[in-house]
Amino acid sequence: MVNVRLLGLPDCRRYQKMRTAVIQEAEKLGIRLNIEEISDYETLMQFNPISLPRLYIQGDLIASQNPPKSLEIVQALQKVKSI
Repeated sequence: MVNVRLLGLPDCRRYQKMRTAVIQEAEKLGIRLNIEEISDYETLMQFNPISLPRLYIQGDLIASQNPPKSLEIVQALQKVKSI
């Protein structure tokens, strides 16, 4: 199981795109995800608001601000899968 962490506000369009993209790519690869969604203001205040939303896969920052390309997600997921 791959740990995915999303930081940001769920009603943000870019956050939704990140979430949808990582779920779709994991399904294509047959990888199960454990998604942790962090949206409480106290935690988010620790980050520069301009850098949100953020996507982490197995602790590695994959995207900040803009949703990553599908290839970036696939590479991150395959890297974890091969370990």
